[in-house]
Amino acid sequence: MSKSLFVVVLFTALLIQGCSNARPSLSSPPSIDSKVDLHTSWRKGVDGNFGESSERFSLIAENGSLFFVTEKGTLYELNQENGKEKRKLSTEYKPSAGVTRNGNVLYFGTYEAQLVAVSLDNQSVLWEKTLSSEILAEASYAAGKVAVQTADGWLNVLDASTGDVLWRAKEDLPSLTVRGTSAPIITNGKVISGSADGQLKAFSLEEGTLLWSYEVGKPEGRYEIERLSDIDGRLVVKDGVVYSVAYNGTLSAISIENGRLLWQRNISSSVGVAVKGGFLAVVDMKSKVILLNARNGAEIWENETLVERDLISPEFFRDYVAVIDRAGYVHLLDLTTGEVAAHKVADNEVSPGSRMVANDKQLFILTPKSNVTALSY
Repeated sequence: MSKSLFVVVLFTALLIQGCSNARPSLSSPPSIDSKVDLHTSWRKGVDGNFGESSERFSLIAENGSLFFVTEKGTLYELNQENGKEKRKLSTEYKPSAGVTRNGNVLYFGTYEAQLVAVSLDNQSVLWEKTLSSEILAEASYAAGKVAVQTADGWLNVLDASTGDVLWRAKEDLPSLTVRGTSAPIITNGKVISGSADGQLKAFSLEEGTLLWSYEVGKPEGRYEIERLSDIDGRLVVKDGVVYSVAYNGTLSAISIENGRLLWQRNISSSVGVAVKGGFLAVVDMKSKVILLNARNGAEIWENETLVERDLISPEFFRDYVAVIDRAGYVHLLDLTTGEVAAHKVADNEVSPGSRMVANDKQLFILTPKSNVTALSY
């Protein structure tokens, strides 16, 4: 078999494996002596769920409200405390990723390459801009500008009021990439973006000038599929540091100011990390949960009891690290020991929900059964 044919066959097999609905169902997790009473505080039925990929659909918990869009193009603002609907707007768009918020304006991308701005106050679409390719991650807003990446490698910065493109930058895509892009971040007058070739780059927000770049995921291996180095996981910025994880197994902490590497660990993940205080939580490719010191990368603990349960991105929730598995179980891991302190089905044993988001009292998730569920203890 030729090298090129081998790559095509192997990649196709992996794609089928990842997308198949015929995967064996997960068994219930082992019974534990729960340390806390994790329970449903409210559940709200909504119009739609998170579509193709749960990792792409974010919920925003700010100012006592919960903001999100469903795969049917319906935008919501719910009361965090009780789940009651504050505002709702139905559109004809088919969102491909979650929302970004600027006050009462929400932005989201579509599979048809549109970036859309809607006003919850006016109950209307303010503008839409058709870009070069589908949008597979949420946008970022700051200082009157919106940054968004498209699947064909373009980073676009637009005027948040009009949708006019202010500048663009193009990355060179490898011949084989993971389907998806990372969401850019606007911070400190810079736009930080991760690319399919493993490069983390910082651009000037105003001019689009490249300020620095760092090769987080270095392509290695004989075959193209071994050289996958995409940065598709969610970038996180905290205290002047950007945390990034690449598909080929490199977790890095990099200074936003000058692109200098602060520390690096050999951890492979296709989802994002969570950072809170001095802690960083990451889920690796086998669903091992690892807690690190965010300042120096030192390991605090790792938990292997949830291996092969297909966990998605972690979230800090009060004194715990929360993760959700393919069977719909939310697990709380003790921040001190890493032991599973409690678990709870998010919504009638269905597959994972959207990326979770937490406030000081509740953990929120959009599930495949078109419910938003709030868990608490």
